[in-house]
Amino acid sequence: MEENKPFVTVAVSTCEDEARIEACLRCAIAQDYPNELVEIIVADAMSMDATREIIVRIAAEDPRVRMLDNPKRTRAAALNEILRAGRGEIVVPMDPGGDYGKTHVSKCVQALAASPADHLAIVPRATGRTLVERALSAAQKTKLAFAAGAELARGSEPVPALLGAVRRRVFDRIGMFDPGTRVEEDDELSHRITQSGGAVTVRRDIVVHKADAGSFKELFKRQYLLGRSRARRTVKERRLASIRALAPLAIVVGGGALVATSSVQPITPFALAAYALVTGAAAVRVARGEGFATIPIAWAAYPVMHVAHGVGFGAGLVRALVRPDWGPAPRIGEPEPSPA
Repeated sequence: MEENKPFVTVAVSTCEDEARIEACLRCAIAQDYPNELVEIIVADAMSMDATREIIVRIAAEDPRVRMLDNPKRTRAAALNEILRAGRGEIVVPMDPGGDYGKTHVSKCVQALAASPADHLAIVPRATGRTLVERALSAAQKTKLAFAAGAELARGSEPVPALLGAVRRRVFDRIGMFDPGTRVEEDDELSHRITQSGGAVTVRRDIVVHKADAGSFKELFKRQYLLGRSRARRTVKERRLASIRALAPLAIVVGGGALVATSSVQPITPFALAAYALVTGAAAVRVARGEGFATIPIAWAAYPVMHVAHGVGFGAGLVRALVRPDWGPAPRIGEPEPSPA
């Protein structure tokens, strides 16, 4: 064993990932970090496709790979199961669908070693293989998407971020991931770390390519879950991250009211025209970087995002108020709490 290098747990959360899991595990196995200082733990959400068979086959080839069951089927619950079973001083998540370099684990460990921070955040670079993927990815990065992500530093512009690595000791202090969080688990953890007096370091030079939604169906689902998650977090923390978080809900409620009353007031056509002009202008800005062929795709993406996010936020708000499903953060030595 090499001196002064910590033992690392590579954490892989998977669900119905037969097309992507082998590449993810091969990438984890091929990392240049010392083999004897790495374990690779996969928590599978009881996949019904060939995902589990692929994991078992690769685990037979490399004893560092092992699989756990994740019956709760969320990424947060998967990471909690891995934390309970793992031995690593540093935990490095690697998700199927992400494109990680061979030096990813080494760079994450070095970044934490060079900082007093407990948590390393990295800013992913979205990849798009098709015209639709590129257009949808670019549209989601604009301010009009109302889904920019976490505020990585006080007063900074919110940006999408991933959990690059985290020190295991932080979970003894603040508890593990909130198992009820379905998206943005990393942002929620980062917020609790900073609230407890810990520090988060951000590195933009550790490159991870991660695909965004590849279709309008995926975009709708992603934005709906994002809206629900942010509403739940708003009620749970009793704080609104920003007034902009209410914009998609306001668009849905306001737009619905205008359409419903269009027969008794003359405003609806002008409001819809104004919305079309604003989103059309945003689509043109997207096209400057991705090509003019993306204009109609990006233009159509904005109402899909706004409706999905707004409906999700409204549904999440009602559910969180009527049936709150959170409590103290689970601890490593405790079993996962049963759903309410």
